[in-house]
Amino acid sequence: MSLQRNRYIETQQISRQWQFFLQAFAQEFSQKGDVRELRLLMHRLGRRMASMVKVSDGSSLQALEDAMNRVWSEMSWGWVELSEQADALLVLHQFAPLRTAFGEDASAWTPALLEGIYAQWFEALGMDSTLRLSQRGDENADCVLVFELKKVVDEFAFSGRR
Repeated sequence: MSLQRNRYIETQQISRQWQFFLQAFAQEFSQKGDVRELRLLMHRLGRRMASMVKVSDGSSLQALEDAMNRVWSEMSWGWVELSEQADALLVLHQFAPLRTAFGEDASAWTPALLEGIYAQWFEALGMDSTLRLSQRGDENADCVLVFELKKVVDEFAFSGRR
């Protein structure tokens, strides 16, 4: 039943007039570049989107989560939960419309859009430059994408910074 519920919620997020265009767009893009290049493009698009829709309250983790969720609510892009761990801050984004919008085959690179948005928001709020945000695993069955913000230990780690 949970899978049906998840699919229903996802389908309510994308208008049909855009769904065919976005899936064709994703198929075309998938044929033109490798996953790393597509992730970098989506990361950069996410940064651009974040600069257009700012979150300004980083006074506490709860205030930041609330500010982010106001943005997501207005866009019908699901919601986020921020979870402090011993070595990282987890960003759990639920019900992003990416899989529905771009199709299952694009799920290897489309989450980088959110990665770019969150990275830009954290940087705009004064995030320590030794920290990096990166996706951890694939979207799970409950439609949750997990990103983690933590100190970079590998100097060759992927970075979408300009």
